[in-house]
Amino acid sequence: MRFFLVLALASGIALSAQELIPGTARPIVDPNAPASTSGFICPMHPNEVKAEPGKCSICGMTLVPGDPMATADYRMSVVTEPRAVKAGENTKFRFTITHPLTGETVRQFADVHDRLYHLFIVSRDMTLFNHEHPVFEKDGSFTIEHTLPKAGHYVFFSDFMPVGGGPQLIATPIVTAGYEGDIASDAANLTADKSWVKSVDGVTVDLRVEPAKLVSGDELDVPIRFIDEKTEQPVTNLQRYLGAFGHAMMLSEDMMEHVHAHPEELLEGTNITEGGGPDLTFHALFPKPGHYRIWLQFLRNNKLSTVPFTVRVLRAGETAEKQ
Repeated sequence: MRFFLVLALASGIALSAQELIPGTARPIVDPNAPASTSGFICPMHPNEVKAEPGKCSICGMTLVPGDPMATADYRMSVVTEPRAVKAGENTKFRFTITHPLTGETVRQFADVHDRLYHLFIVSRDMTLFNHEHPVFEKDGSFTIEHTLPKAGHYVFFSDFMPVGGGPQLIATPIVTAGYEGDIASDAANLTADKSWVKSVDGVTVDLRVEPAKLVSGDELDVPIRFIDEKTEQPVTNLQRYLGAFGHAMMLSEDMMEHVHAHPEELLEGTNITEGGGPDLTFHALFPKPGHYRIWLQFLRNNKLSTVPFTVRVLRAGETAEKQ
């Protein structure tokens, strides 16, 4: 998967500035050559590499320049203002990415889903979720102001792609000042939903995958149908959000496995120019068995909606009856 999770904070200590351990190994370029490339890589599927520009055969995204033969990791530092992160109070977060060999600040990033930087903020108990987009500053850093609603532990997942490098997803642990709990007590304890039909903002969202089909290590389709809650008619006016009619973040209970999925209409030959819906099919591969929380996001009538699902992914050979 695309990140390395650092959970080295002592209980009750606020993170203000920290040099992070590098994230998962991803391609980089020769530091002495400015953004030179030797291939083109998919931001979502790093194994999808071509010699010439084109589209990813898995998800349909435009490939971006990179060096698939390099393996070092980028580094990221996080500074907060004020220094102590307090629940219920606005905090400015500044993220600075540096080259792993030269230590220089990275200033060129590729657009991935219409943004240079995607930030997912998730509470350790996985009850809170935010998808934000920090602002790129003149000094090369990214900043965002955000208020953590309750005291406790959080993980900030930073998703970006340096030009000439490869996809990066770095997880930063954050704990609010004065909190006296611990990571163990804050950890999620997920239970699979009994119903995979939920309503949000006037839309009924039906997750139509069969439990027996959710098997780790297998590529699978996750079909979803959208119905207008009031009229009970199929929804056909989904709007594009960040270049797609839907986004799904799937996170394992221990927060160590991350799946970022998009509907198959992104694939070549299936592009839709008008409104989306009522059916979207997401492609996903869950790397290991266990419980996952899925946050599905879609845009309708200029309103962004988020609906969570919790599923249990089986190990190979296991039957759904054991859930």
